[in-house]
Amino acid sequence: MLGMNPLTLLELLGQPEFQTGFVTGIVGLLLVLLLRWVGWLLVWGVAAFGALAWAGLLRGTEAAPEWGLVAVAVTAIAAAIAVYVLLRQVPAWSMGIAFALWVLGVWGTVPDTERAAVTMGVTAAMLPALWPALRVRIGWEGAVVAVAALGFVAITDGSARPVSIIGALGMAGMPVAAAAALHWLRPSRQQSAWWFVGAQVAHVIVSGRVAGQQMMQPEGALVVVILSALLTGGWLAWGLRPSP
Repeated sequence: MLGMNPLTLLELLGQPEFQTGFVTGIVGLLLVLLLRWVGWLLVWGVAAFGALAWAGLLRGTEAAPEWGLVAVAVTAIAAAIAVYVLLRQVPAWSMGIAFALWVLGVWGTVPDTERAAVTMGVTAAMLPALWPALRVRIGWEGAVVAVAALGFVAITDGSARPVSIIGALGMAGMPVAAAAALHWLRPSRQQSAWWFVGAQVAHVIVSGRVAGQQMMQPEGALVVVILSALLTGGWLAWGLRPSP
């Protein structure tokens, strides 16, 4: 994402939390490739929770804002519905890339990154499974588990700066807005995967580098996230509208 120091990414590779996530993610990668009926998102979520437990980081919700767990639950349900709708309109592998961008965005937004480093490791290990030729199953039902894991990371690593939680969870906004618009427009063709990924890149940047920063007030951050989601998701859906 814009504003991230490449040296910080290189330092991430040496962190024990990243390495724990990476080792767990390798197991997840093998499961996805061997058990073709298992969804990538479900395996990612289970691997993330497992890696967090292994690293002793599956705690910390007591420091999160009171609204944090509710926000995670709402985001998880909305994301699962969005994935269900979008899998009919965009290539499945692009949904995984969009989720990986969300993981990267969370890591780059929250002030404390111990848990986010774990999820970065899991994601780095499981990314090869998203190669289009492999045709892995994404699985909309696994979105609840995956978003619950990433949401847990957002509300715990972001507890020192609550506005960062709004930015981090808000990164799901583009797919949710796009799914709602596509359901209403009912397009007759699929969108290019790269248009979808590009829209997610734009939304993650705005959510993380604008809405999730300390200078923002919570109300302002929420407005920025919503407007960005509507603009990027709506623009994606408008490009798929049925021809007159």
